[in-house]
Amino acid sequence: MREKKRKLYWYQKRKTRNFFKRIKKMTGYFLTFLGSAILLYAISTFLLSRIGVEGRSNKNAHNIIYLMKSGVHSDFVVPVTNHIKDWRTEFPLTNTAFKDSLSKLVSIGWGDKNFYMNTPQWSDLTVKTALSVPFGIGPSAIHATYYQQLLDDRPIIKLRLTDQQYRNLVRYIEKTLVHSKHGGKTKYIKATKPGVVTGNDAYYAAHGRYNMFKTCNTWVNSGLKACQQKACYWTAFAGGIFYQYGK
Repeated sequence: MREKKRKLYWYQKRKTRNFFKRIKKMTGYFLTFLGSAILLYAISTFLLSRIGVEGRSNKNAHNIIYLMKSGVHSDFVVPVTNHIKDWRTEFPLTNTAFKDSLSKLVSIGWGDKNFYMNTPQWSDLTVKTALSVPFGIGPSAIHATYYQQLLDDRPIIKLRLTDQQYRNLVRYIEKTLVHSKHGGKTKYIKATKPGVVTGNDAYYAAHGRYNMFKTCNTWVNSGLKACQQKACYWTAFAGGIFYQYGK
């Protein structure tokens, strides 16, 4: 009887040891795969962002827009209104706290709605948000911010667009925005967490899903291609776009 129990004991111990060995091996395979995938992503992002797509610049064009880099994020900065587009129809001033009618510029950026709504500061980033954003789980949003003048505390690129090029950019942004079926109005997203909006900005529902292959910078890069400006072949980061312009 004792011999049988001893054999059973050693059998179970060996079985447990083998189980943990398999777990350890599988974990090793997974970490190797994950590390290789991250390395491949980083290398691809760097190389593809260095491949330029030539634009059709026109020094005599009179529609001036800007690219603005804020940390890892980039935005288009366009005139609030001109002979082609009045952005107040898409982004009503009444949706902002300041309702500043003296604003001359509006920055327009695209991103993950949940990140926008729940992460006013990096310290507010949760594990749930961090894990959901790269995989395109949640909806997206457009962030529109009004300014009286161009900011001078961050990298800026000035571009000149012809009327047709600017119309192409306007169309690109309009197609990103979600419009109501009746009346064609944009869908305003009310921020409820303190710090998400600063007074001169608001959020609007947008098409598409943010993920590691389509980021806010990928969206800007595609917009540059749409209006025939210099761009990256593909990029996930703002640095790639600014590299193409020597910044």
